[in-house]
Amino acid sequence: MSSTSHCPSCGRYVGPYTLCPYCGARMTGRTSIRLLKLTVVLLTTLGLTSLWYAATQTEIPTVAIGQVGATMNLAYVRLVGRCSGPPSYDPRSDTLSFWITDDSGEMRVSSYGAETHTIIEERRFPALGDEIAVTGTLRVAEDFRTLTIDLQEHLAISRADPVDRAIGRIELEDQYQRVRVRGQVRQVRQPYQGLTLVTLRDVSGAIDVAVSEDLVALSGVSPTIGVGDSLEVVAAVSRYRDTPQLVPASAGDLVPLSHSVSVAPEELIGDLSRKDVGRWSSVSGAVTQVDRFSRGVKLNMDDDTGTIIVLLWQDVYDALLEDPGEALRPRVGAEIRVQGDLREYRGGLELVPELPTDVEVLNPPARSRSMSIGALTAEDVGRRVTLRGTLGNLEPFSSGVKALLSDDSGAIVLLLWQEVYDVLPIAEELGPGASVEVTGEIDWYRGDLEIVPEVDGIKVVE
Repeated sequence: MSSTSHCPSCGRYVGPYTLCPYCGARMTGRTSIRLLKLTVVLLTTLGLTSLWYAATQTEIPTVAIGQVGATMNLAYVRLVGRCSGPPSYDPRSDTLSFWITDDSGEMRVSSYGAETHTIIEERRFPALGDEIAVTGTLRVAEDFRTLTIDLQEHLAISRADPVDRAIGRIELEDQYQRVRVRGQVRQVRQPYQGLTLVTLRDVSGAIDVAVSEDLVALSGVSPTIGVGDSLEVVAAVSRYRDTPQLVPASAGDLVPLSHSVSVAPEELIGDLSRKDVGRWSSVSGAVTQVDRFSRGVKLNMDDDTGTIIVLLWQDVYDALLEDPGEALRPRVGAEIRVQGDLREYRGGLELVPELPTDVEVLNPPARSRSMSIGALTAEDVGRRVTLRGTLGNLEPFSSGVKALLSDDSGAIVLLLWQEVYDVLPIAEELGPGASVEVTGEIDWYRGDLEIVPEVDGIKVVE
């Protein structure tokens, strides 16, 4: 009979009791169940506390990206490096991803769900060039390596202050450096869905600013940018192939300026030389000649210190013609200001504007003078006159159409360039016997005088 389960006095089975329920005798040599429970709870608490203390006091290992291998799958590690690419964000799956690089390699880092929401709400998402310390769980397979952020507070970001920089002084060696530039928007384009490139220019050069849809979604700001706007941009230097590019940390880092940023220094034509070829310049002067060629128009420009050719490509010239106002038409005798790229062609200098807004008419030419056709002489070449007469047959030629315009005093060739004739609202009314009023420039071709109007320079009269 077990002395631990039966009463030593009456011999009956008493189970776990410490006092016999039958005779009241005390059971000796037995441990109290209550004491045993308390002991178990105490030991468990002590064990868990020890584990917690050990876990919190044990430093999470910092590893080099290049050391991560298959045996480290599911390891909890810390990476320290630089953000080597702008973050990507998928709102449908609440996934935020970016790349971190150190001297040994590069790895993708991702967060999901609640961690992503918190990172975005606190605007703690990294940007290109940021110094990063991140802790998470490694996922290592044969064809990829990635780190998953388990707690958003385990992502620490250090972002450098920007330095002011002229656009033309930014080089590939500046990759990841944060800069502040100010310039004028010259172009806004989308090379593909999801990316907008804003070309910014100052007097020193031009550079593209990359604004992705992910950046706009993360920033909560959708900037409105137009050609001709002046902006201040804070961004990190990236590279696209062999060209520097700027990548802002937020869409809000593109800030409109209240004043206009110059893209070319004001200069005298006579001071320009071949050593200036390849840079932008701005000159003012008078238009002394207008010549058309297969791809556009050439203006001869004089400012009393020298002459230069201003080359207007057809799209730029056509855009100038789209405005019905006289002020945008650089005709002979007009005082104009032009900014553009200085180039050399067949030993001469040419100034090539990029946009219609690069050509500004400061002083339009004197108003046209009404004359009879017979009163015109070679001295009137380059002048703007108004003639009235009757049309002859329209004859097409390689670059347009022409007809004889006559009045009681004589006749002259009316020349309509094809790009002008194609958009004439009264083209169908022009024919033999039509009475017209023509305002245009007098030109000379193979010994004959011609009058050359623009789109609004010819109308049918009763």
